Amino acid sequence: MNSSKSRSVITPIRGLGNSSTLVLFLPGLSGNLSQWKLVIPQIEDMPVDLAYGLPILPNPALSHGKPTVTAIARLTASELQRGKWKEVIIVSHSVGAFVALGIARILPEIVKEVILVNGGLAGVAQFLDHPAHELVTRPRTSLGALRLFVLVATPMPPAAKKAIAKSKKASRFVLRGLVSDAALESTEQRRILMDESATPRVLKSLWDNRHHWQEFKGYAGEIRSKVLFLAGSRDSIGGEPGTQEMMALLPDAEMQVLPGVGHAAPLETTGAVAKGIRKAVEEAVPGHLVRSTAINEMAR
Repeated sequence: MNSSKSRSVITPIRGLGNSSTLVLFLPGLSGNLSQWKLVIPQIEDMPVDLAYGLPILPNPALSHGKPTVTAIARLTASELQRGKWKEVIIVSHSVGAFVALGIARILPEIVKEVILVNGGLAGVAQFLDHPAHELVTRPRTSLGALRLFVLVATPMPPAAKKAIAKSKKASRFVLRGLVSDAALESTEQRRILMDESATPRVLKSLWDNRHHWQEFKGYAGEIRSKVLFLAGSRDSIGGEPGTQEMMALLPDAEMQVLPGVGHAAPLETTGAVAKGIRKAVEEAVPGHLVRSTAINEMAR
């Protein structure tokens, strides 16, 4: 058995290896894959394979190596190369954007599009690279990044997270300024958001990747895959300014602004994210969704 697969480098959601097209979901910094839970049901009618990828966290598949963006990207790309997919669409959230772009750099022939949800993190990446300088020049973005890092890295008892998720008021207090009220409407949404918090391993990931911005600038111009940024208009961390800065480094990138959305677009505007994925699959495999729709209609 392939040792990487046994260690869940790529974890199937549905039909892994049955289709020529794969949609690969990458998590953000804390590794919470539940954030895609509301998006996936909206694309399950598509005849594509669906799978999860690794977060930028310590993992047995790394063989005790550092959980860097580069290491995770290489490991995932190696697993994708062993598959039989002709087209891969990568959908990432937040810091997962850098892993997605790293994979696209390695596999330009099969990664047809990268969808970066809340992934315009130029300011955050530069803050990690030179924190003192960025605090002075971009205090709003830097303080927002610090607050997010504290939220996802500070240990919190499960009972406390559960209690906060039950209360919309408590959740709004903890997450204010990071997400819009649309992300707090249901207990399930609030639970998923609270699952993003209290992961002490995040601190190691931040340290190991503190200078990745310099590496990214060195290879960004080599990325040939189409890149779509879905940027929340109210995202103080990965919003329009940081997105535009990253787009300027990429050969083929565009941005769609999501009105009123903060830093949790998969929960705040699930439909818009699902629509972006559908469009990417149709562009990668023309007629793909049309055929799927026709088959579904015949089945009825």
